[in-house]
Amino acid sequence: MTDITGFNATLQFPIKDAKLLERVFTHRSILNEPSPHSSVKAESNERLEFLGDSVLSTVISTLLYDRFPESDEGELTRLRARLVNGISLARIATRIKMDLYLLLGKGEATSGGSSNSTILSGALEALIGAVYIDSGFASAFTFTESLFNGLIDETLSEPVHFDYKPRLQELAQTLYKEPPTYRLLNESGPAHDRLFEVEVIVGVTVRGTGTAKKKKEAEQIAAREALVILGGLRPKAQKTDKEEE
Repeated sequence: MTDITGFNATLQFPIKDAKLLERVFTHRSILNEPSPHSSVKAESNERLEFLGDSVLSTVISTLLYDRFPESDEGELTRLRARLVNGISLARIATRIKMDLYLLLGKGEATSGGSSNSTILSGALEALIGAVYIDSGFASAFTFTESLFNGLIDETLSEPVHFDYKPRLQELAQTLYKEPPTYRLLNESGPAHDRLFEVEVIVGVTVRGTGTAKKKKEAEQIAAREALVILGGLRPKAQKTDKEEE
């Protein structure tokens, strides 16, 4: 294992408690093995993981609530699930090189534990929990936001990432007893940069249109417009004159 003090120095909020820092990387598989690390036998990172999970959920929920004022509870829950899952957490943990510092039992280490998404995601949550304990909630919030900001911006900024189509289908079935119909109105542009215009018909009326570089994304935009018209989704909040200045 690489010296974790080097990792700690890279953190926005370095953890001052050395034992707490070591616990972040201590997987339960090493607890029953002889180790030169004094705190290994005392406690794994599972309790920190539990705490960090709660902090993470609060931070991401707050960020989504602020960034997507037009989304209802169900949509916000789905968005949070896209961000807070084992795969995304493991990728972030690997990006900040937590895999190099894990304290694993021999069996876990030889079976590829340092690349195990469950172990990595748990370690990241433990790290968030440790920052919370060591520096307080405000620091933990800022630290967590810095980890996820890019992921929120890149992954959730496009309409294709919102599940508007199944929501519209459910609403259409309820109101009209039949699914919505999507129709391609126009396809333009060169082969490498196509633009698709789509409309969606609910009942017998065109309820929404969408234009995008991917047909499926255009359908999502049209579905969202239809949901707003049919009352299944709140319209985007309008900016005040002061906000537009």
